[in-house]
Amino acid sequence: IDRNLLLIWVNYDLQDITVRSTKLYDVFDLFIKIPLLGKVERETVLRDFLEMNSKIVFDINSIVNYTDKWEVEDLKRLIKVGIFKHYLNLELNEISNEITDILIDLINSGEYVPNIRDHSIGRSSNLEKNEDTTVRSKTQAPQINDKIDKIIHIESVVEEIRESRISDFMLNQLYENAASMNYNEILLIIDKLNKKEVLEDNERKVLAKFPFILNDTPSIAQINLEKAKKRVDLIKQAFGK
Repeated sequence: IDRNLLLIWVNYDLQDITVRSTKLYDVFDLFIKIPLLGKVERETVLRDFLEMNSKIVFDINSIVNYTDKWEVEDLKRLIKVGIFKHYLNLELNEISNEITDILIDLINSGEYVPNIRDHSIGRSSNLEKNEDTTVRSKTQAPQINDKIDKIIHIESVVEEIRESRISDFMLNQLYENAASMNYNEILLIIDKLNKKEVLEDNERKVLAKFPFILNDTPSIAQINLEKAKKRVDLIKQAFGK
């Protein structure tokens, strides 16, 4: 506040903050709760996808029943993985483009897991009860500027992210998403990283969208990206895009 800064956290679950640090919770001045997608919203997302991709077929009601508390990006990634898995099954691919069973199998088998945390109901309810008290205490304008460095340890967080490797399956999905969105730009960025050249501001912004690339050496990242581009092209050819 003394520096004319206002920290805002936009989320649908305050527990998301407290599981990291109760001190971190006190740093923010304002919290905005965003409700989860309801059944109608999920139906709308899935129906819009089918309208935009007429060659893909799946039962909306069945998928909605299996995706409680899922967000838009989770639904889109599930469908993308389902399409790719369907295309790999040549025998099934020749029969139809119906992927309902594949999507349900991805969910039930745990092969695809949405970004949803399992929170304790008791702890969450206690947080709600204490929320008003916590908000009122913020009006006292605590002296937090000198404490931020002690609360947030950037280096340790970055190191933790680097050490927590995701599965090869999910890594392939991330590279495919990158290849479909910014293939040429990312390829140029990787080449610059390999040559240890300084990145432009716009290149840094692109890299910030795909930070997982930095977990690999530039040469490995380039190989992964090129393989992902080939898979994306095959999928587009299979569905006439």
